[in-house]
Amino acid sequence: MLELMKETGNCSYSNIERPVSGRILMAEDYKITQDVVSEFLEYLGFEVALANNGVEALAAFQENDFDLVLTDLQMPAMDGLTLAGHIKKRSPYTPIILMTGSDKETFLDQKVKKSVDSVIFKPFLMEELQRTVQETLGLI
Repeated sequence: MLELMKETGNCSYSNIERPVSGRILMAEDYKITQDVVSEFLEYLGFEVALANNGVEALAAFQENDFDLVLTDLQMPAMDGLTLAGHIKKRSPYTPIILMTGSDKETFLDQKVKKSVDSVIFKPFLMEELQRTVQETLGLI
């Protein structure tokens, strides 16, 4: 997908400064989303660790350091909000971005606002993901 975007010129991120380092943990159970998003983030210069659900992500988080957690809301074994709660208890300053196909009104709840730093709604453009990740990490 990124190759197609590069060939057609449909990408606005080609002239950005790439981060020197940056580790992102991505929890997503849908393989295609995992592949596309992780490839895009790696193109931007991030190192991406993948987990298929919240349980795998929490185990990876406990064993490694990450600058950011990007998690789907609905996953088997442990959903993204539960994962976010566990991560914030362990590391309250680790930023968390929640990806969801749910409606925006659901995320006006204070519980959600305490657990995550940002929400991105599916389907999203890669430019929107880039902007959200960079803003959350304080890169722009």
